[in-house]
Amino acid sequence: MNAVAARSLDDRLNPILVKEVRQALRGRYFRALFWLTLGVATLVGLSIVANSVRSPGAQVLGREFFMVMFGCLSAAVHAFTPFSAFLSTSAEWDENTHDLLVLSNLRPRQIVYGKLCSALVQALLYYSTFGPFLVFAFLLNGVDLAALGAILFVSMASCASLTLLGVALASLSAAKAPRVVLMALFGIGLVMFWGMSLGMSSGVVYSPQMLREPEALVMLAGTVVSILLAGAFFAAIAVARLSHEEENRSSGLRVLSVAIVISALAFGAWMSWGHSAPDFAWGLQVAALFPLAVAWLFFLTEPEPLGRHVRLHVSRNPLLAALSAPFLPGGGRGALLMLLHMLLAAFGALACMAFGPVDPVRRSAAFFGLLGVYAYAWIYMGIPAGAASFFVRSLRGRVVTRMGIVFLLPVVMLGPLLVGLVLGISGLSDPLHPFNPATALGALMDSREMTKLVELALAALTLLSLALNAPRMIQGVREVLAASAERRAKPVERS
Repeated sequence: MNAVAARSLDDRLNPILVKEVRQALRGRYFRALFWLTLGVATLVGLSIVANSVRSPGAQVLGREFFMVMFGCLSAAVHAFTPFSAFLSTSAEWDENTHDLLVLSNLRPRQIVYGKLCSALVQALLYYSTFGPFLVFAFLLNGVDLAALGAILFVSMASCASLTLLGVALASLSAAKAPRVVLMALFGIGLVMFWGMSLGMSSGVVYSPQMLREPEALVMLAGTVVSILLAGAFFAAIAVARLSHEEENRSSGLRVLSVAIVISALAFGAWMSWGHSAPDFAWGLQVAALFPLAVAWLFFLTEPEPLGRHVRLHVSRNPLLAALSAPFLPGGGRGALLMLLHMLLAAFGALACMAFGPVDPVRRSAAFFGLLGVYAYAWIYMGIPAGAASFFVRSLRGRVVTRMGIVFLLPVVMLGPLLVGLVLGISGLSDPLHPFNPATALGALMDSREMTKLVELALAALTLLSLALNAPRMIQGVREVLAASAERRAKPVERS
C-alpha cells in the first residue's frame, strides 16, 4: 500500500523535482558535501565549547557558536546548493537531454521550478540537520531569538534566489566553453556572497537591538523583497532560455521589470513619507538600473517581428492591444518599454518626494538627475541597438550587438580620459568628463558649471537615439494592431 501511495505521489509531483531529488540524493556531490559540512560543523563546534567553557565570555558563548554553525550552514545553502543547481542544468546540455526536455509536454516554467524545488529539498535537509545546533546556540545565551529568525528567513530567500541564478546562468549557452567561464564566475560570486552573508549576520547577532528600530525592520523587509524579486527575475530569464523561439520569451521578464520599478517606488515612498528619508525615492531607482540594464540589453536587440504563436494571443480589443505593445517581444517594443520605465521612475520619484519634507530645489535636482541617468542608459544602449536594427537580422548579429553594447560603456568612459591625458585636454582628463554617467548624477544635482554642457550633450544624443529607434517603435505598435485586427476578423471558436 505504501509503495502504491509513493508511486501515486510521484505522478502528481513535478517530474523534474522527482528526477533531480533522486539523482541528488544518490549522487556523490550531495552526499560528500553533506557529511563534510556536518562533520566540520560538529568538530569546530565541540572545540569552541571545550575551549571557551571556562573563559570569561562563556555567558555569551552562544554568539560565537551560532556564527560557526551558521557559517557552515551558509556555505551549504548559499554555495553548495546553488552550485549543484548550476551543474544539474549544465548537465542537460552535456548529456544531450536539453532538447528532450524542451520537446516534452513539460512547460519551461515547470522545468525551472522543478529544479528550484529540488534544490530547496536539499537545502531543507541542511536546515533540518543544523536546526539542533542553532537551538543549542540559543540555549547557550547571547543569541537573540528575533535575530536568529531574521537571519534564517533572509538565508532561505537568498538560497532560492541564488539557485535560480545558477539555473539561469547554466541555461544561457549550449557551448561548453562559455558555461565553464560562467561556472567559474558563479563559483567566485557564491564565495563572495558567503563571506558577505557572514558579515551581515555577525552584525545582527552582535547588535540584535537594531531589529527593534522601525528603520531596521523596513530595511529587512526591503532586503527580502529585493532578494525575491531578483530570484523571480532570474527565473524569468531561465524560462525564456528554455522556451522555443516562436513562443513568447520576454513578456514575463517585461512585466517583472515594471514590477521592479514599481517596487522601488513603493519602498521609496514608504521611506520618504514614513521615515523622512527622501533620498530613497530616487536612490532606489538608480540602484534598480543595474538589473534593468541587463533586461534592456536583450529587449532592445530582440527580433522585430512577432512570432506566430505570439500573434495568436494578441488582444482583440485594439486599445488593449496597443497598451500591451511594450510587453510583447520585439526590439522596437523593448525601446517603448524602456521609455515607460524612465517615465515611471522619474515621475514616480517626483511624486514620492512631493509630499515629504523636501524643498523644491532639491526635488527638482533629484528629478533631473534621475532623468539624466536614464538618458545616459538610453543613449548607451539605444543608439547602437537602434542603428543595428536597420541591418542586423541574424542571431549572430544580435549577439555581436549585445557584446558591443557591453564593451561600449568602458570604452566611452575611459576613452576620453585617455585622450585627455595624452593631448592635455583638461576637460577630458578629469574622470568626471561629460561622457561619464557619474557626471549626469553629479552635475545635474549639484548645479556645477558644466551642467549646461551636459544638458546639451544629453539632449542631442537622446534625440539621436530616439530618431534611430522611432521607426521600429512605430512599426512595433502597428504590427500589434495588425495582429489584433486579424484576430477580430476571424470568428471566435466556441467549444
